[in-house]
Amino acid sequence: MTFFKLISMKKSILILAIGLITFNMSFAQDWDRYKSEDLAFIANFPSEPERSQQKINTALGDLDMHMVMYSPTVLADYNAVYSVIRSDYPEEQFKDVDSDYTDSILDGAVEGAVSNVKGTLLYDKRIVLNGYPGREIKIEISVGYIYVNAYLVDNVMFITQVVCLIDNDNNESIKRFLNSFDILKVK
Repeated sequence: MTFFKLISMKKSILILAIGLITFNMSFAQDWDRYKSEDLAFIANFPSEPERSQQKINTALGDLDMHMVMYSPTVLADYNAVYSVIRSDYPEEQFKDVDSDYTDSILDGAVEGAVSNVKGTLLYDKRIVLNGYPGREIKIEISVGYIYVNAYLVDNVMFITQVVCLIDNDNNESIKRFLNSFDILKVK
Protein backbone atom coordinates (compact mmCIF):
# COMPACT_ATOMS: atom_id res chain seq x y z
CA MET A 1 0.00 0.00 0.00
CA THR A 2 1.42 3.36 -0.95
CA PHE A 3 1.92 6.15 1.53
CA PHE A 4 -0.74 8.33 -0.17
CA LYS A 5 -3.36 5.54 -0.12
CA LEU A 6 -2.67 4.98 3.59
CA ILE A 7 -3.08 8.72 4.34
CA SER A 8 -6.27 8.83 2.24
CA MET A 9 -7.66 5.78 4.05
CA LYS A 10 -6.88 7.30 7.47
CA LYS A 11 -8.61 10.54 6.41
CA SER A 12 -11.69 8.58 5.30
CA ILE A 13 -11.83 6.71 8.61
CA LEU A 14 -11.42 9.97 10.54
CA ILE A 15 -14.18 11.67 8.52
CA LEU A 16 -16.49 8.68 9.07
CA ALA A 17 -15.76 8.67 12.82
CA ILE A 18 -16.41 12.43 13.10
CA GLY A 19 -19.65 11.99 11.17
CA LEU A 20 -20.84 9.20 13.48
CA ILE A 21 -19.93 11.20 16.59
CA THR A 22 -21.74 14.27 15.23
CA PHE A 23 -24.82 12.18 14.36
CA ASN A 24 -24.89 10.53 17.78
CA MET A 25 -24.44 13.88 19.53
CA SER A 26 -27.26 15.50 17.54
CA PHE A 27 -29.58 12.55 18.17
CA ALA A 28 -28.76 12.50 21.89
CA GLN A 29 -29.39 16.22 22.39
CA ASP A 30 -31.74 17.25 25.13
CA TRP A 31 -35.35 17.56 24.18
CA ASP A 32 -37.48 20.58 25.08
CA ARG A 33 -39.29 20.24 28.39
CA TYR A 34 -42.81 21.56 27.97
CA LYS A 35 -44.66 22.48 31.14
CA SER A 36 -48.17 23.85 31.20
CA GLU A 37 -49.57 24.91 34.55
CA ASP A 38 -53.03 25.61 33.11
CA LEU A 39 -53.21 22.24 31.31
CA ALA A 40 -51.57 20.53 34.34
CA PHE A 41 -48.93 18.40 32.61
CA ILE A 42 -45.30 18.22 31.58
CA ALA A 43 -43.74 16.32 28.68
CA ASN A 44 -40.48 16.32 26.76
CA PHE A 45 -40.70 17.00 23.02
CA PRO A 46 -37.89 16.68 20.45
CA SER A 47 -38.32 20.40 19.76
CA GLU A 48 -40.68 23.18 20.83
CA PRO A 49 -44.30 22.10 20.23
CA GLU A 50 -47.22 24.25 19.10
CA ARG A 51 -50.35 24.68 21.17
CA SER A 52 -53.89 24.93 19.81
CA GLN A 53 -57.47 24.55 20.96
CA GLN A 54 -60.69 23.52 19.27
CA LYS A 55 -64.24 22.65 20.24
CA ILE A 56 -65.37 19.10 19.61
CA ASN A 57 -68.93 17.87 19.57
CA THR A 58 -69.56 14.83 21.79
CA ALA A 59 -72.51 13.02 23.31
CA LEU A 60 -71.86 15.12 26.43
CA GLY A 61 -71.97 18.37 24.46
CA ASP A 62 -69.24 20.62 23.10
CA LEU A 63 -65.88 20.12 24.80
CA ASP A 64 -62.67 22.12 24.59
CA MET A 65 -59.81 20.04 23.26
CA HIS A 66 -56.35 21.46 23.99
CA MET A 67 -53.55 20.10 21.79
CA VAL A 68 -49.81 20.46 22.22
CA MET A 69 -48.09 19.00 19.17
CA TYR A 70 -44.75 18.74 17.46
CA SER A 71 -44.42 17.49 13.87
CA PRO A 72 -40.84 17.29 12.64
CA THR A 73 -40.25 18.67 9.15
CA VAL A 74 -37.50 16.08 8.71
CA LEU A 75 -37.98 12.58 10.06
CA ALA A 76 -34.58 12.62 11.75
CA ASP A 77 -35.97 10.76 14.75
CA TYR A 78 -38.31 8.49 12.77
CA ASN A 79 -41.66 9.86 14.01
CA ALA A 80 -44.20 12.05 12.24
CA VAL A 81 -46.14 13.45 15.24
CA TYR A 82 -45.77 13.83 19.00
CA SER A 83 -48.80 15.19 20.84
CA VAL A 84 -50.55 15.64 24.15
CA ILE A 85 -54.29 16.27 24.11
CA ARG A 86 -56.35 17.38 27.08
CA SER A 87 -60.16 17.31 27.10
CA ASP A 88 -62.26 18.38 30.09
CA TYR A 89 -65.58 16.61 30.58
CA PRO A 90 -68.44 18.13 32.62
CA GLU A 91 -67.69 17.56 36.32
CA GLU A 92 -71.25 16.43 37.07
CA GLN A 93 -70.70 13.40 34.80
CA PHE A 94 -68.08 12.13 37.25
CA LYS A 95 -69.63 12.68 40.67
CA ASP A 96 -69.79 9.48 42.73
CA VAL A 97 -68.72 7.20 39.89
CA ASP A 98 -67.17 3.77 40.30
CA SER A 99 -64.31 2.10 38.47
CA ASP A 100 -66.72 0.47 35.97
CA TYR A 101 -67.74 3.95 34.78
CA THR A 102 -64.13 5.07 34.44
CA ASP A 103 -63.36 1.87 32.52
CA SER A 104 -66.27 2.58 30.16
CA ILE A 105 -64.94 6.11 29.51
CA LEU A 106 -61.48 4.72 28.74
CA ASP A 107 -63.05 1.95 26.59
CA GLY A 108 -64.80 4.70 24.62
CA ALA A 109 -61.51 6.58 24.19
CA VAL A 110 -59.85 3.44 22.81
CA GLU A 111 -62.74 2.66 20.47
CA GLY A 112 -62.89 6.27 19.30
CA ALA A 113 -59.15 6.41 18.62
CA VAL A 114 -59.27 3.23 16.53
CA SER A 115 -62.40 4.16 14.57
CA ASN A 116 -61.31 7.77 13.96
CA VAL A 117 -58.22 6.60 12.06
CA LYS A 118 -59.90 3.49 10.60
CA GLY A 119 -57.12 1.44 12.16
CA THR A 120 -56.62 -1.94 13.74
CA LEU A 121 -56.09 -2.24 17.49
CA LEU A 122 -52.90 -4.25 18.08
CA TYR A 123 -52.91 -4.13 21.88
CA ASP A 124 -54.73 -2.51 24.79
CA LYS A 125 -53.24 -2.63 28.31
CA ARG A 126 -54.49 -1.10 31.54
CA ILE A 127 -51.98 1.31 33.09
CA VAL A 128 -51.85 3.72 36.04
CA LEU A 129 -50.07 7.08 36.36
CA ASN A 130 -49.94 8.91 39.72
CA GLY A 131 -52.86 6.78 40.91
CA TYR A 132 -55.04 7.56 37.88
CA PRO A 133 -56.32 4.84 35.53
CA GLY A 134 -55.25 4.72 31.93
CA ARG A 135 -54.79 2.69 28.79
CA GLU A 136 -51.76 1.99 26.64
CA ILE A 137 -52.71 1.10 23.09
CA LYS A 138 -51.11 0.60 19.71
CA ILE A 139 -53.06 1.11 16.50
CA GLU A 140 -51.97 0.01 13.05
CA ILE A 141 -52.84 2.40 10.22
CA SER A 142 -52.10 2.14 6.51
CA VAL A 143 -48.80 4.07 6.69
CA GLY A 144 -47.61 3.17 10.18
CA TYR A 145 -48.54 2.94 13.83
CA ILE A 146 -50.03 5.17 16.49
CA TYR A 147 -48.91 4.70 20.07
CA VAL A 148 -51.38 6.14 22.59
CA ASN A 149 -51.48 6.46 26.36
CA ALA A 150 -54.80 7.77 27.70
CA TYR A 151 -55.35 8.77 31.34
CA LEU A 152 -58.56 9.78 33.10
CA VAL A 153 -57.87 12.29 35.89
CA ASP A 154 -61.18 12.96 37.61
CA ASN A 155 -63.14 14.59 34.74
CA VAL A 156 -60.10 15.25 32.51
CA MET A 157 -58.82 12.99 29.72
CA PHE A 158 -55.13 13.23 28.82
CA ILE A 159 -54.01 11.52 25.63
CA THR A 160 -50.35 11.25 24.64
CA GLN A 161 -49.57 9.88 21.21
CA VAL A 162 -46.77 9.27 18.76
CA VAL A 163 -47.26 8.44 15.08
CA CYS A 164 -44.47 6.55 13.33
CA LEU A 165 -43.99 5.10 9.86
CA ILE A 166 -44.06 1.31 9.36
CA ASP A 167 -40.28 1.04 8.91
CA ASN A 168 -39.65 3.00 12.12
CA ASP A 169 -41.85 1.00 14.47
CA ASN A 170 -40.85 0.72 18.11
CA ASN A 171 -38.05 3.30 17.97
CA GLU A 172 -36.56 4.76 21.15
CA SER A 173 -38.11 8.23 20.68
CA ILE A 174 -41.60 6.75 21.12
CA LYS A 175 -40.82 5.48 24.61
CA ARG A 176 -38.81 8.60 25.43
CA PHE A 177 -41.78 10.86 24.70
CA LEU A 178 -44.52 8.70 26.25
CA ASN A 179 -42.47 8.07 29.41
CA SER A 180 -41.71 11.79 29.83
CA PHE A 181 -45.38 12.70 30.28
CA ASP A 182 -46.48 13.49 33.83
CA ILE A 183 -49.59 14.95 35.39
CA LEU A 184 -49.01 17.94 37.65
CA LYS A 185 -52.08 17.18 39.76
CA VAL A 186 -51.53 14.00 41.80
CA LYS A 187 -53.69 11.98 44.20
